[in-house]
Amino acid sequence: MIMLMLMIMIMIMIIVTDTLSWAAWLIFAIVFLWAPPHFWALALMIRDDYAKVGIPMLPVVAGDQATVRQIWFYTVITVTATILLFYPLHASGIVYAVVALTLGGVFVHKSWRLLANPEDKTIARELFLYSISYMMLLCLAMVVDSLPITHHLLHQLHL
Repeated sequence: MIMLMLMIMIMIMIIVTDTLSWAAWLIFAIVFLWAPPHFWALALMIRDDYAKVGIPMLPVVAGDQATVRQIWFYTVITVTATILLFYPLHASGIVYAVVALTLGGVFVHKSWRLLANPEDKTIARELFLYSISYMMLLCLAMVVDSLPITHHLLHQLHL
């Protein structure tokens, strides 16, 4: 579902701008990098169910410790990628940057907590649920940041 939404967003960007910019590729990369920590947090929660039916999700084949290390790695890379839209690409403005840094800080903190407690399904659930809000709010920040009213208000505030 998320990949479908991403493909639609990229298609709209191509139609509107008649080009495929670095920003479009970066947005694709952000969603692509976000997906592993999101789904692996879910897999940690229901690992036993995956094992029963023989689905080789990472927690089943590599264990909780290896999974949370991968979640941590991908979370840090994802958050770093989100900042690239602000600098150096300048595809988004200060509103997006503040939201991305704030949301990213929470995402990194939650994945750090899971790294410290790999067997804690409650923390895995918190990370999974937060990751949904993270992506939704990040996309909303991109939209709000691009609105003319936002640019007007920021100009009025001399930001």
